[in-house]
Amino acid sequence: MKIGDRLKLTRLKKEMTQEEVAEGIISVSYLSKIENNQVTPSEEVLHLLYQRLEIDNLFNERMNELMKQMMLWYKAITDKNEWKAVEMYENIKKMIEYFNDAEANTYFLLMEMRYYLFMKNISAAEAAMMQIRELYNTFDHEMKYYYYKFVGLLYYCIEKYEEALEYYKKAEELFRLQSFPKWEEADLYYLLSLAYSRLWKMLSCINYVQRALAIYQADYNLKRSAECHVLLGICYRRYGEVDKALEYYSLAQKAAQMVNDIELLGIIEHNLGYLKSMMKEYREAIQHYENSLVYKRQAMLADRFITLFSLIKEYYSSQNYRKALAIVEESLQLLRQHSDYTSSEYYFHFTAYQYLLSNNVSERDFEMFMKNEVLPYFQKHKKYEDVAQYAEYLADYYERCRKYKLASKYYKISYEFLKKIIHI
Repeated sequence: MKIGDRLKLTRLKKEMTQEEVAEGIISVSYLSKIENNQVTPSEEVLHLLYQRLEIDNLFNERMNELMKQMMLWYKAITDKNEWKAVEMYENIKKMIEYFNDAEANTYFLLMEMRYYLFMKNISAAEAAMMQIRELYNTFDHEMKYYYYKFVGLLYYCIEKYEEALEYYKKAEELFRLQSFPKWEEADLYYLLSLAYSRLWKMLSCINYVQRALAIYQADYNLKRSAECHVLLGICYRRYGEVDKALEYYSLAQKAAQMVNDIELLGIIEHNLGYLKSMMKEYREAIQHYENSLVYKRQAMLADRFITLFSLIKEYYSSQNYRKALAIVEESLQLLRQHSDYTSSEYYFHFTAYQYLLSNNVSERDFEMFMKNEVLPYFQKHKKYEDVAQYAEYLADYYERCRKYKLASKYYKISYEFLKKIIHI
């Protein structure tokens, strides 16, 4: 941060006017030029302004040490080292309170937002973003870079992928104006590739994830390399290149085993299950999903639900309806542990399959639930693959009821949303 930015930020934090700061030292117009980085003040003037704003004379030395610790903390977060990130958070928080410097506080607020996202505390991250926005006009290019990157990640976490990509691209523009370590470059490219993947822009996804992978491999970062291999596997699976997808999943699995990353191994097993399902190899798909659940025993419920749901679909496709219903009932019981479970996408997934699999549910209830709740929910959230699937189930129902006009309508809806997936 430049001297002028630092002075302005401190003055605003102390709620002082330019007149109050400049009085007896320099003119207000000259202070304005300093704050706008149009002129550089003499050492004497700077010393007097620091005194007026109560900026510590040992500022630079202490700031360098604090910023070094802040970046080490941020590196622990990007490396997904949870225990280290938590420990460092508490230490740095104490240092910030002792230091009480405007620039340090601003960087801390930015990094704290990233920390909350890492810890999946979305509400705290949103509150931090609102607080940070009030300081935006005081940011230099580096602060704006982190701001855009972290806001992009927040949007990604709440499944607003187009907004996430918009902010990531703004961060990328500012990235070129600063000097950052290679691991920061790789992390930005990886986040960009994730956003492109969610938007089904596969060529862009592959481009960015390969750039991230090259950096991680050069740094011998096995964990992050494995994450890149998983994403490449997903890309080639979507292209229908099964052998290439299997190759990347295998590379990811070897790297994850070498670092004993249980969470990542669960993700890889899940993706192998999805690939085997696509190949109609139901028995192998089920085995991979069950392996995934073993790795996910200590994971958050949301991470387990995605695999439980895939397992339900697999048993349903292989016509093992009894087993599918048993997992539906187990999953709904887990879901009810949350007070707002009816707003979860898995409530709609699990309940839809409960209707499909239960004999004691009226077909009319199934029809109304699918038409009025399931399809609107997934359409609103742009989950086009789910819209296509459930529209097809509803069309099948109408066909069984010999309501051929309605069946044709929903088959057409299913087809239209499948096209959206291809061309999105």
